[in-house]
Amino acid sequence: MYTYSRPVYYYETDKMGVVHHSNYVRWLEEARTFYFDDHDLAYVETERLGVMSPIIDIDLKYKYPAKYGDDFVVQINMIKYTGVRFCMAYTVMNQNGRILLEGESGHAFVDADLKPISLSRALPERHDRMKALLEGTDD
Repeated sequence: MYTYSRPVYYYETDKMGVVHHSNYVRWLEEARTFYFDDHDLAYVETERLGVMSPIIDIDLKYKYPAKYGDDFVVQINMIKYTGVRFCMAYTVMNQNGRILLEGESGHAFVDADLKPISLSRALPERHDRMKALLEGTDD
């Protein structure tokens, strides 16, 4: 399980100091970006090599609101990888360990024309790293 944490910023909240629901999706993207960066699969490098991985579906369950002044942690883990698609699972908690959100995001690998591609054919080394992440055998 990979963790990403930071404070809630003032601009992410409404007049009541509660985080707007759309910001959780941004937090998940931040966590996912650092997750792949830290596993030598940086999005920026993958895209430079001609492969993108847009979100194709997302399922979020809001449990409790985050507020200004909170710190939060995103726990993230890859739960599925097929070579063409992958799925990430998330749990967002505040500094007291209260679950704020649980969710999953689905992603596909596409080329510059947004056509689906197989990572094993396009970038075999990255495919092997993705498989290792899923299996928990990455370094």
